[in-house]
Amino acid sequence: MTLGIALLGTGVIADRSFAPAVQAAAGAQLVAVLSRDKSRGADFAQRHDIPEVYDDLAALLRSPRVDAVIVATPDATHEPQVIAAVQAGKHVLCEKPMTTTVAGCQRMAEVVRASGMTFAMGYTWRFNQGAQKIKAMIDAGAIGQVRYARGLLSTRAQDPAGWRAHSAEARYWALSGVGTHLIDLWRWYFGEPASVGGGMISPVHHSVNDEIATLVLLYPDRLLAELTVTAVFEGGNRVELYGDTGDLIGEGLSGARPDGRITHNGQPVPFQPVNPFLEEVTDFVEAVQQQRPPRATLEDGLRNVAIMEAAREGRMQITL
Repeated sequence: MTLGIALLGTGVIADRSFAPAVQAAAGAQLVAVLSRDKSRGADFAQRHDIPEVYDDLAALLRSPRVDAVIVATPDATHEPQVIAAVQAGKHVLCEKPMTTTVAGCQRMAEVVRASGMTFAMGYTWRFNQGAQKIKAMIDAGAIGQVRYARGLLSTRAQDPAGWRAHSAEARYWALSGVGTHLIDLWRWYFGEPASVGGGMISPVHHSVNDEIATLVLLYPDRLLAELTVTAVFEGGNRVELYGDTGDLIGEGLSGARPDGRITHNGQPVPFQPVNPFLEEVTDFVEAVQQQRPPRATLEDGLRNVAIMEAAREGRMQITL
């Protein structure tokens, strides 16, 4: 079965990452696109050879060609679009973060679970060969018990006029752009933290959302994992893990075309980079076809936002 996929959104990630990934994925076909500006949608469709263009979600969801949607729109629109899609019998791959609040995630989760449709989260680090290599080495005991981990990522979305910087469509900026990925990475590697702390500031553009954020995830008597993310300077792309018997360092691993390097106690670790968006779309298509859970799930999306919300509100404990 070929899965007919519609793209909701025509932004950079839809244009440069998701559209090419769907076109390259076996068992998938890009059949429709949704844009608030129909002329922009028509241009997008022409570039990517998409047969149907919509500026109305309800009309798109009535198309018999559409079996699934990829939600690549601003954070605040995820909730209504996901709910409408699963109620229309469409499978969903949702870009990160799941939405802007835990309450919104819970409303989405209730409808998704009742629908029986496949729901996947867009956490590309789970499909990153470098990140997978590090996890395999951790699990094999390459550095013993991990005691400390830290990550630094900078987002390229540095335009203060962009939607992430404003409260109407987002609640986070740096955390929404890249921080949510590192939260997912630490959850994937280490499980659920007991508590979270940190701080967020907006010193350059004075955005209502975070321009720089640091989060600290605490695993009592075992591990401290932190992350720092920014939307106001470039160059951050590094993860470090330290254990009882050494360290693992990853540099330049993030992105749609990662070509970075990994070292283990100072020695290079070989791995073969791949396009994580292609792997992510392939996993989604196979999850639908095989009726199995995707690699990044509804629960992953919900718990990720719970960590961000706890940090934003200054709560140590993470509640759902």
